[in-house]
Amino acid sequence: MEIKNVVFDLGGVVVDWNPERLMQEYPGDPEMPVTLFKNGFFRQCWPEYDRGMVDQVQIVRQMSAFAERHYAECWDFVEFVKHSLRDIPETVQLIRELAERGYRLFCLSNMSSEFYDYLREREVFRYFEGQIISAREKVIKPEEAIYRLLLERYDLQPEETLFIDDLEKNVEAAHCLGIQTVHFADKAKGMHEIRERLRR
Repeated sequence: MEIKNVVFDLGGVVVDWNPERLMQEYPGDPEMPVTLFKNGFFRQCWPEYDRGMVDQVQIVRQMSAFAERHYAECWDFVEFVKHSLRDIPETVQLIRELAERGYRLFCLSNMSSEFYDYLREREVFRYFEGQIISAREKVIKPEEAIYRLLLERYDLQPEETLFIDDLEKNVEAAHCLGIQTVHFADKAKGMHEIRERLRR
């Protein structure tokens, strides 16, 4: 079946979400990010932030209690994480190319409202016909409802839709609904597979 629609995750696909880089580049106490990542803060607490059930003030309070750090230090760390989300040039260029070729383009991302509001003015977002952001919808990947929302809101046929995500569980959930997928764990391999799939 010919692919007509391409759906991009944001973190790890369009912008660079990289915990190892964060731990190396954080200008504050280096033990701060190590504590959070190693002890599972992002795994345990961040999903509800992405779901829109807590805002940035509340997630910083949780982080402060979790890491036993001052609120101000935790606020600065969250701001550092937000501002560390650099565009991935290869993906941005691919999105421009696909827009020129007439594909319908979308993003589907687990992301807080504050992080999305920070990113949404970037040039790449102009190419997305639709944007499904978990915090705005109060549902997150890999829950089936978020994929169904994408398909129904934009009248997409699953078999004509290619979904790209860096997390295997999110790709598997989309695949179960008949959506074509690329697991973008390795950027070079992922980019090659996307181009191959769209060449068919």
